[in-house]
Amino acid sequence: MKQRDNPIYVGQMISIPPYKVAMDLPERVVVIGDLNGQAKVLDELLLGTGLINSLGNWIGGSSVLVIMGDVINRGEGSRAAAERLIVLRPQARAQGGEVLWILGNHEVMTAFGHEGYVTPEEYMEFAEPQEIEAFRRARSQYQYQLLGSPRVPHRIEPIGGRIRAWEEDYAPGKDAFRAAMSRDGWLGRYIRSLPVAVILGPLCFVHGGLSAKWARLGVEALADVTRRAWLEDQTYYQLLDPRGIFRDPHGPLWHRKYCISDSQVILDEAHEVAKTLGVERLIVGHTRTDSAPGGMLGVPLLRQQGRVLMVDVGIGAPGQPGCALVVEDGCVDTWSPLQGRTSICAIKRVLTDMA
Repeated sequence: MKQRDNPIYVGQMISIPPYKVAMDLPERVVVIGDLNGQAKVLDELLLGTGLINSLGNWIGGSSVLVIMGDVINRGEGSRAAAERLIVLRPQARAQGGEVLWILGNHEVMTAFGHEGYVTPEEYMEFAEPQEIEAFRRARSQYQYQLLGSPRVPHRIEPIGGRIRAWEEDYAPGKDAFRAAMSRDGWLGRYIRSLPVAVILGPLCFVHGGLSAKWARLGVEALADVTRRAWLEDQTYYQLLDPRGIFRDPHGPLWHRKYCISDSQVILDEAHEVAKTLGVERLIVGHTRTDSAPGGMLGVPLLRQQGRVLMVDVGIGAPGQPGCALVVEDGCVDTWSPLQGRTSICAIKRVLTDMA
């Protein structure tokens, strides 16, 4: 898709309304964990939870959609997923709802030139049709070269890894991808507007987690720190402050302790952070549920005596259709295409003022 045909362009870059980072809990919230470039899964979850119709338009009224970050990388539909969210936001706001895309570490890494998890398919979403056609022809030629002559008896070693490496080297669309991710690019500009943490009533949404140090700042100050970090405009990820908000291993993009540790010290910190923020639970992505004690793929997981709810359920893993949280009527449920709706826990305070 050429830039001028991009649905989020209307002659020029659309305006990006600022995000409110502290609100009362709306009547209905739908939460989707790390997408990992899985646009088709996103659409299925949005359809299944009643937020969009078959044309991809918002029908969720005043519902709020929270996307937990890492929308891009690892998959083949990063651009499509990002465009879906960007287009849906003004539609949701027009009906009294909102789309909250929480900043993830993969958005930050990629914006600063760390493309270690970008797939060839992700680059190719930005390529022109003739570039893709030429790439496929060259790929076929390389494959035949690796296989060798069918007339000469010889052992043929596995070629899958070498073909994948060739695809990563020669995938078309890299220049267009990097232009889009730049400070002035349509996707880079949008990513630089994303909130790093949002409070909706008794729930705090953050990609990785918050240590006590970062929680003491509060979500408004975290937003200010994030804005200042973007203004540094470093060329490469490695130049960022390793203890700053984008790289600190205990910061909002990278924190994992609540997900993987069972120590009393970490439990106490989780309680302290919730009290500091004035919330009941932290909703986090980043760490897959199957990597935590007692966790498994495809199922959200409560940790730290319920203070932390993990929602990175491994979207994009083989055989995983994904799932979404649905928060309404004082309950936190999960919805999946295979199992429908299942209750997880209750929340004590349900407020409905979005003002």
